[in-house]
Amino acid sequence: MSDHTQRRRKTFLKFLFPFYPIKVFSSTKLMLILALLFALRLILQVINIPIPGFVLNFSFAYLPVMILGWYFGPIYGLICGALCDTMCYLIFPGGLWFWMYAIQEPIVGLMAGLFASWCIYRRSKPKINVGVDIAIQQVVYILFAAACYTIIALWLTNGNLYTTQVDVIYRWLSLSLITAFFILMEVYTFYNLSVNSTNKQHNITFIYTLILVALVALVFSFMLGPISTASYLEYLNGVPPANWVKYGAVYYLIPRIVVQSIKTPLEAALLTSLVLVLDPTVSRIMANVKNRWE
Repeated sequence: MSDHTQRRRKTFLKFLFPFYPIKVFSSTKLMLILALLFALRLILQVINIPIPGFVLNFSFAYLPVMILGWYFGPIYGLICGALCDTMCYLIFPGGLWFWMYAIQEPIVGLMAGLFASWCIYRRSKPKINVGVDIAIQQVVYILFAAACYTIIALWLTNGNLYTTQVDVIYRWLSLSLITAFFILMEVYTFYNLSVNSTNKQHNITFIYTLILVALVALVFSFMLGPISTASYLEYLNGVPPANWVKYGAVYYLIPRIVVQSIKTPLEAALLTSLVLVLDPTVSRIMANVKNRWE
């Protein structure tokens, strides 16, 4: 195998596994971090603010899974996300197991690991052009905004359930609130970048943690949330709720957009701060762990 091929192979493996997989279990400090993140996930399962009248909580329960995926890589993030979801289901049973809910945490951990690996790569460049990362963020936003609008618009016009003037108002209210969410995220993004304009390392971390948090909200709350909620009720009761499209929009989508408009900037700020605080400690641990990828 040529040196160039070996380097590419090591780069790919480090992208998936920041640590050589088995080495995680040979480091007491790494195991302690894993245990603390698992414990924090369980604690946050019960620390939440219920929204009266809706099956909705204001919670940062996914934050430990994001941090876990961020530092241990996408594969560990996927596996540990599944373990976190399973542990929470077994310890805090709140209904029947449903696959559309069960896949969410593993995917969150996977996404966190992928964005973290790319973020580390970008921060390691000798000359950092934050404009490239801002462009990546805008492309991701535009693509997912288009997908979000398309899926929700098609879903809200499904069948002949939306026939009255009130139904039309619900439809346009949903789409208008999503537009407001995107505008809020753009304002939040460029405000923070302007405040920290000279700190490129901070800005790159902020950009990719914000993309991660925003995508989790878009995919699981806006694009799939109403559908999975209505599908769960059908799975639970054997029949879909009456006017299930309207149910998903009024009972789930609209309040969820309002909550996420408040929660997403806060969650992004928390994730960015925790990553910046933990980076020196994790870097020291990584330096002391013999990594076979090197």
